[in-house]
Amino acid sequence: MASSGWLGLTRGPREEQKSLARAVRALEHLEQVLGRDPHLEPSPPSLADLLPQMRGLLRQVAEAQRLAQGGLPEPGGATEFLAGYLSNLAQKGQQLVALFPAGNKAFWEGPSRRRKLTKLSLIFSHMHTELRALFPDGHYCGHMYQLSKPQAQEFWRENCGKRCVVPWEEFEKLLSSCHPVKPGPMGQALKSTIDLTVSGHVSIFEFDVFTCLFQPWSSLLKNWTLLAVTHPGYMAFITYAEVKARLQTYLDKPGSYIFRLSCTRLGQWAIGHVNEHGQVLQSIPSPNKPLFQALREGQKKGIYLYPDGRNVNPDLSELEELKDHRHIEVSQ
Repeated sequence: MASSGWLGLTRGPREEQKSLARAVRALEHLEQVLGRDPHLEPSPPSLADLLPQMRGLLRQVAEAQRLAQGGLPEPGGATEFLAGYLSNLAQKGQQLVALFPAGNKAFWEGPSRRRKLTKLSLIFSHMHTELRALFPDGHYCGHMYQLSKPQAQEFWRENCGKRCVVPWEEFEKLLSSCHPVKPGPMGQALKSTIDLTVSGHVSIFEFDVFTCLFQPWSSLLKNWTLLAVTHPGYMAFITYAEVKARLQTYLDKPGSYIFRLSCTRLGQWAIGHVNEHGQVLQSIPSPNKPLFQALREGQKKGIYLYPDGRNVNPDLSELEELKDHRHIEVSQ
């Protein structure tokens, strides 16, 4: 397979324009490599749809950045974000190309290749949504981005100012000032949940998504621990097609369910379950309703009873009454 030509961003207005142009060309190349490969899912997140959309948005960003040149770049602003973004895009592009060796049909035998492709498709989807949120129509607005939850907005602006992105190590220390998190397995598990684009950084958009998913703010990490770390029903980097396939095993066990991040509505949950007729259905709770409330209500109605088909349904009642921050540990 020929090189895809992926390159990260170098410093300076002229270099920035060149790097953005290279990224656009690399996306075009990636579209050609993938073509209409039968292994690509037609349903969201569809790389066949995503790649042209990302390419178009990057063109808009390049034009807006060209017109905005002249001032000194702010730390954590558009230029710094794009530097990390394009570098990450280059890495993920190379990983994607590596999954499509020309003429090797046996390459796709076994579930591991499919799983890698699905995860990369979701990462590309998250990256596109993030870029669209911080550069609507190509124009940077990260310094004015409003988080959905007031307490999360206050936390970010007080600690990060106008920056729209911070390194993970710095973010972890900042978050620990109000939501203590121990390093090691705890920190790594938290990073894998917050860092949706797997870049090693946390953007204001990714933090917005995380605080919406694991609301309310007062028990943010407790909610995360019980819902994403220890709950058997939580599935990371999984699509609706995979939810349906996984629940096929439990068609004779109504009340079986799993939940995941919605890839089309980032910041909201999607819950798949088996109904009394042996059908797999999916619901998306209200964005203002904490997930534990939706799961408890569904349990009372007999809808969400068996997480991933297991007979024991975790007790989430303590989250209803939890008010104080607590230290949480995640074992190895």
